[in-house]
Amino acid sequence: MRSFWIFGNQLSHELELFSHIEDDDVIVMIEATSRAMWRKYHKQKLVLIFSAMRHFADELRDKGYMVDYHEADSFQDAWDDHFTRYEPEEIHYTAITDAAMEKKLHQFGKKHKLVEHLDVPFFYLTKQEAVDAIRDAPWRMDRFYRQMRKRFEVLLEDGKPRGGKWSFDADNRQPPKDGLTFPAPIHFRPDAITKDVIEKVERDFTDHPGDITPFVWPVTRSEARRALKRFVKERLEMFGPYQDAMLTDNQDMSHSLLSSSINIGLLTPDVVVQAALESDAPLASVEGFVRQILGWREYMRAVYVASMPGYESVNTFKHERDLPHYFWDAETDMNCIHQSVKPVIEKAHNHHIQRLMVLGNFATLFEVSPQQTSDWFNEMYIDAYDWVVLPNVLGMALHADGGKLATKPYIASGKYIDRMSDYCKGCKYNPKHTTEDDACPFNALYWNFIDKHEERFEKNQRMKMMIRNWQGRDDAVKADILAKARQTLDDTDSL
Repeated sequence: MRSFWIFGNQLSHELELFSHIEDDDVIVMIEATSRAMWRKYHKQKLVLIFSAMRHFADELRDKGYMVDYHEADSFQDAWDDHFTRYEPEEIHYTAITDAAMEKKLHQFGKKHKLVEHLDVPFFYLTKQEAVDAIRDAPWRMDRFYRQMRKRFEVLLEDGKPRGGKWSFDADNRQPPKDGLTFPAPIHFRPDAITKDVIEKVERDFTDHPGDITPFVWPVTRSEARRALKRFVKERLEMFGPYQDAMLTDNQDMSHSLLSSSINIGLLTPDVVVQAALESDAPLASVEGFVRQILGWREYMRAVYVASMPGYESVNTFKHERDLPHYFWDAETDMNCIHQSVKPVIEKAHNHHIQRLMVLGNFATLFEVSPQQTSDWFNEMYIDAYDWVVLPNVLGMALHADGGKLATKPYIASGKYIDRMSDYCKGCKYNPKHTTEDDACPFNALYWNFIDKHEERFEKNQRMKMMIRNWQGRDDAVKADILAKARQTLDDTDSL
């Protein structure tokens, strides 16, 4: 008899290991309290994982598999019980991406015979293929994305990109317009299983952050596919042009809200990409969405597996300040921060521009510790896992890896946020002011960052113009801006 261990972020019926299971084998699933407390994960993330695991176990039983499901304090407690009852000769599992869990598994393997299976359903590339794809330095997402398009023959015509361009990103940056509306995403009502899990999380994880209701996320493959169908049929068209925009009264806009399902296996990336390719949405919208899955998601995973261990501690700029309290309570007069953190507290999610150009921008300009920032993302987001958080936050958002992942820091003044959102209209701070009492905090801090790092970036093609802009300013003007920046940093907690 052999045991087949399925983890809580591997809930796919397309797992390669299923083809090896025989009649007397047992599937093991463990809902471990200790694992759920490695970090103070958002309550809704815990509900998602536990509920999706329980639903998946029931689906496997309906298919005729023998499932040994454990609610246990730890993996070890569950395995002690499992071994006492079944005495398996081997433990089969699907390859794990997250380094911390992989380390734990290797420790477990010192006592038991482990057999690893491919993780291809969760990614287009195996772990080794991902590393090989970025073996040549420097790493660049656009080059990687083109390789993926060619390799998997996506959006190609006679070997060339459909529409004549590899990326329609320039067409997908429209600011929001007055009166702009979007088709609503599909929401799901908790069933009896999910209600039981909500009670458990509320009881056993009371000190974890975030609201626990309303909980509206898909917890089964069927629900996830319904969400995918709604997105490609009704929402993908508007996703493209406005994917970088932000609106106070519509936090979700036309974003897919599918990442929580993809990252635990309810949807595979190939299924998601194929659905987009078969839609009637404009090419620019389809390509923009495909780029996030086939390009960005795979690239983040490749950087992670090629860089760990060690990548988790990068801190090029030596930033050490603490995250302010409003990253947990959203109580700040900076309306863009309030509007970006509020949906994270309420439902463990906001979209990629809020993450990158508001919260990541804040952490960089306010000189917040990259590790505190990545820990916050890991704990607060329903779709967060080490393999995606570390490269996305440390590399892309914070440039803490010194440019290994991206060519420039994603920093911006308040003018960018004003252009791409309606947040500044309801804000105490003025995005047009830099040194005045009501000046947007981002403005002086933007130039403060440029001043501190002008030597590092003066030869960077994407930063040259702003460096020259700063160098050409009057010394007295510079002094006023830098003094305002120091004051802003000192007042971080009270903004």
